[in-house]
Amino acid sequence: MTQIFSGNSLAKRLTMGLLTCFAIGHVASAQDLKTKPTIVSSLTDNGITTTTYSNGQVVKTVADGYYLDSAFYKNSNVLRSTKPKRYWKATDRVGVAIPFCKEEDKSLFLKPGAYNSLSVNHFWGKLGLGLMGGYQNFNVSNDYQGANGPIANTINIINLNRPISERINPNSVKYDTQGNYEDFYLLIGPALALPLGKKWNLDLDLKGGLFNTSAPRFGAVTTGALGADQLIYRVSPSASKNQLGGLLSVDILYNFAKNWAVGVNGQGFLTSTPYTVTGADVRPNSSQILTREYSRSHGGCNFGLALSHTFGEKTGNTVYSLLPPPPAPVVCAVPTLQGENGMMYDNGSTTIPSFRWKSTSATPENEEYIFKLYKADGSGTPIYQQTTKNANLSLPANVALVNGDDCSFYYYTVQSSVEGKCLSEAAAASFGYKAKPVVQNIAPVKPVEDQYMFKIFGGSTATKYFGGTQGYKPRRKVRTATSTVAPAKPADGAVAVAKPKRLVPRRKKSVSGATGVSTYSSTVNYENVATDPNIKWPKDLPLPKNPSVYEYEVQRLNAGDCKPTGTVAKYKFYIDPKKPEDIRIIPDKPKK
Repeated sequence: MTQIFSGNSLAKRLTMGLLTCFAIGHVASAQDLKTKPTIVSSLTDNGITTTTYSNGQVVKTVADGYYLDSAFYKNSNVLRSTKPKRYWKATDRVGVAIPFCKEEDKSLFLKPGAYNSLSVNHFWGKLGLGLMGGYQNFNVSNDYQGANGPIANTINIINLNRPISERINPNSVKYDTQGNYEDFYLLIGPALALPLGKKWNLDLDLKGGLFNTSAPRFGAVTTGALGADQLIYRVSPSASKNQLGGLLSVDILYNFAKNWAVGVNGQGFLTSTPYTVTGADVRPNSSQILTREYSRSHGGCNFGLALSHTFGEKTGNTVYSLLPPPPAPVVCAVPTLQGENGMMYDNGSTTIPSFRWKSTSATPENEEYIFKLYKADGSGTPIYQQTTKNANLSLPANVALVNGDDCSFYYYTVQSSVEGKCLSEAAAASFGYKAKPVVQNIAPVKPVEDQYMFKIFGGSTATKYFGGTQGYKPRRKVRTATSTVAPAKPADGAVAVAKPKRLVPRRKKSVSGATGVSTYSSTVNYENVATDPNIKWPKDLPLPKNPSVYEYEVQRLNAGDCKPTGTVAKYKFYIDPKKPEDIRIIPDKPKK
């Protein structure tokens, strides 16, 4: 059936529009029902609510004080979320209000008063948001009536500018205080509740908003003409009472009951106060009354007691969502290489290694293999790459591997892949071509001679023991020092060169001399390095004036660092300056 609607009919247009919206909404609802899962069942048992959805998802909601056994969600795809505890808290605070005035700004002469504030916050866990309303007042001190106050200063200026008959008599001045300073405020802002233990809490309120401030009303009058009061000075509130300000409140509370807590409170606030000053004109011959408006910063600190009550509490809970298990992942198995690994071909060889491997997967028909060939030069860029389903591969003719007479090293990797969903680890092997041998003429290394350090200690004048130069002649001949320590071998190619040196004589520990020898010195007379450990009087050491006995000590030097490695020989010898070549070794104990 075809319906025709007149384009000029408003009712028909509205009807058409409603039908269209209904049809679109029906289609959207049908699509939404297809995509959005519905609840199949919901069961609550011992504080744990289990909800099953049409898509297979299971959601367990755990109330505060209960918990899920770990075996429930072990090896499961679990999403855990915790909803914080929600509640309202009302706190009333009362105490002493202390104003803060700068030293140079005491125009309002305020002194401590009282305050009372009430806050209501809604908390989500530790963080909350709420309102605070309150009232505070400050008294007016009598300092404005003093000799240095604004009223006394005004009177002095007026009397200076007037004749004596018209001057104000200070005794006729009447002071009055008609009202104290008052603040009403309504603030909004965040709050923070921090537990300090099982029974103690720390609450912080930071609020900002509107302050309705009323300055104090005080002043002085005097008796004027015809007995009427004449105004001298007066402070009054301004018409602009609404000002912006902020307040920070800190509570330390003790929970003495389930929903009640009591503690101490401290507050700090800051706002501005407008006020007016009305007084007589101090100019000469003037009887006018002048009014001026001022504004000053106003702040202070309040200290008192706090009482709080919580209500509307909603217990927090923990939600565990058990999602349907994901499908089994596709696993790519690492292939096993069957070619020669580490093979080195001779220089000039044109042999190309065989690239073969074997699949380790249960379904090798689904695999394909990625082959990459690299030159071992550190670049990490493959010189050849191919993807194949075969288990072997031959290099094309345009891939040259042999590179002249230099060494050429290569390595290759093989990886398996299944439908592009996974990639296995790489199995790798290497091969190379040897370089052309190089003939090297190696010069023989000259052997290093042993080095010895010898010292000569002395000397002692020989008298009784040898009977002068013609006395005792030892039977022992000069002996060659033999070492009990194996000589240190020098490093390959190294030649140890020791520079002779002569040291400044130094003292050696005194040793008692042999019989017939007068010991008059134990000084190191000479020290040098030589290749012959046998006794020989040094050419650069002066001979003694008389026949003398000296001590001779030899140590072998290490060829690497020229450090002494041990004593080779140590004995005494006799020398006659007339026969320096005839050196005689003295036995340890002379024969009788």
